[in-house]
Amino acid sequence: MTIAFLVTCYVLLGIVFWLMPKRLTSQEVYLTWITVSLITLVADLVFGDLLNMYDLINPGPEFLDVFVEVTLPACFGVLFMNFLPRGGSARKFVYYYIFWVLFSFLFERLSVYFGYVHYRGWKVWYSLLFYMAACIFMYWHYWFMRKASMYKSRD
Repeated sequence: MTIAFLVTCYVLLGIVFWLMPKRLTSQEVYLTWITVSLITLVADLVFGDLLNMYDLINPGPEFLDVFVEVTLPACFGVLFMNFLPRGGSARKFVYYYIFWVLFSFLFERLSVYFGYVHYRGWKVWYSLLFYMAACIFMYWHYWFMRKASMYKSRD
């Protein structure tokens, strides 16, 4: 059931990526992919493996775990960045932020239901705090990339 869940996620993400309007440059997609993958790997190494608060599929790191960690969250990070409201409207961003925090939380709950994530000492509200911080970081990441590319274009 876990593998079917993951395959379904990848198929749905592939369809969304194929159909969505592309608002990010290839450099921004690349940077976002690497950033989200690195954060995911470090967070899962610390919280999952070192502190033993949860497992992904089976205890201990496995190839499938690493593959999913490097790809699935990065896909969601790119989607977050691609549809991020432009124009500086704080209200739009707040709604967008709430949507992504809730979406991430519900996706994690689905991951638990389908057996991808197994909690040990992890509390559900830790996830909410993590997703709240992650969405703020991704907003800053978007701003930083755009500001850096603006300075680069002046050279």
